[in-house]
Amino acid sequence: MDSRSINLRGFAGSAGKNIMQGIGGFVFGNEASESKEDSYVERFLDRISNGTMPDDRRSAMTELQSLVAESRSAQMSFGAMGFPVLLNVLKEDREDVELVRGALETLVSALTPIETSQGLKTEVQPASMNSDLLSRETDNISLLLSLLTEEDFYVRYYTIQLLTALLTNSLKRLQEAILLIPRGITVLMDMLMDREVIRNEALLLLTYLTRDAEEIQKIVVFEGAFEKLFSIIGEEGFSDGGVVVQDCLELLNNLIRNNASNQMLLKETMGFDPLISILKIRRGSAFNFTQQKTVNLLGALHTVELLLMGGPPGETGKDTSKITNQTALAQRNILDHLLLLGVESQWAPVALRCTALRCIGSLVLRNPQNLDSLASKQVGEEPHVQPALNAILAIILRTSVAQEFVAADYVFKCFCETNPNGQALLASTIAPHPSQGTATHGASSDMPFGSALLQALVSSDVNGDME
Repeated sequence: MDSRSINLRGFAGSAGKNIMQGIGGFVFGNEASESKEDSYVERFLDRISNGTMPDDRRSAMTELQSLVAESRSAQMSFGAMGFPVLLNVLKEDREDVELVRGALETLVSALTPIETSQGLKTEVQPASMNSDLLSRETDNISLLLSLLTEEDFYVRYYTIQLLTALLTNSLKRLQEAILLIPRGITVLMDMLMDREVIRNEALLLLTYLTRDAEEIQKIVVFEGAFEKLFSIIGEEGFSDGGVVVQDCLELLNNLIRNNASNQMLLKETMGFDPLISILKIRRGSAFNFTQQKTVNLLGALHTVELLLMGGPPGETGKDTSKITNQTALAQRNILDHLLLLGVESQWAPVALRCTALRCIGSLVLRNPQNLDSLASKQVGEEPHVQPALNAILAIILRTSVAQEFVAADYVFKCFCETNPNGQALLASTIAPHPSQGTATHGASSDMPFGSALLQALVSSDVNGDME
């Protein structure tokens, strides 16, 4: 008897059927319906397992997939008896590409929740139980990863969909299994160079896998993640790209969050120029901020924030990492791009302006060179040029948005902290201005910082919180 000739009826009639009658009856409360679905599933699996005609086996697989995709009770029946049969197909019938495709598509259907208008939300989801069953054995995950090297596009596509479906209910188990499988991460990283549809699925899969998983993060970076991610971001058009850019940045941020060694590798292998390229916008591009572009820019700014935080709190060398990143980012003139986004682009979305302002504060905090740079920066275009600090003060004085007030205020807190020279520079400008008697609606752009602040404090039309 060959390996396909599993005694399916014996399996289903004993342990498998007993499990189904117990669990299925408890969950669904309809033994007649469950028994009917059980019978159909068993019949299709018997044809797949014991059939001798390839066309009949493929036909049975198609019918099984359709049933499992539409019926919760069929999903439950399949979970008790179907995995051994379909996994055996994936092992022994690789030459029958159509049958392998069908097996993978059926497995995806078995792990995909079916929404129903009836029933309690507390009911056990068959798809969740099936995910648990499939992920229990590391060998099953290893088998699926081996299919990612197959030539057929749909075999690779359904396999990566199946792995992604497993993540929903079995993330920790999948993370542990992939670490145990030789070259497991390598195979997944290779998918980033596959056709777009598979590449995009692989991005989502890797994003899930790298959450709070330091060992996986290290291997992913070792396998060239930074180069591949920035290559994709460039191909997609940087911040003008679609959701793929957003996914790349989310994965990138997983890799560097509280991880000083990965931050150092990013700086040493790619440098920060590719990151700066995402933040570049055209001056005056008022109507260019689509929702997706805004999300992409926020993702890149979050990358900057993570770099400016350095390693995890309390870790030795955290401050060293932070200062190194501050210096390296400043050398790439990131301050100009942050000022354009946070200060000059008052037509940009509020969330974007606030995040850019927070990045400016973190960039200069306790960094003498960057503090001097901010103090000397000018913003605007001729003839309406003014010191950057004056423009940020103007935001504090004029904005009606609380979070923007807080973000701009944060810049000044960071500028003044351990910066006596900067404090003296600002204090030296505190004096009445000739126009103070006539200007009552905020500071003019040519008014020194201290005069603008003084006028705001004595002006009768300023809100009561200003003092």
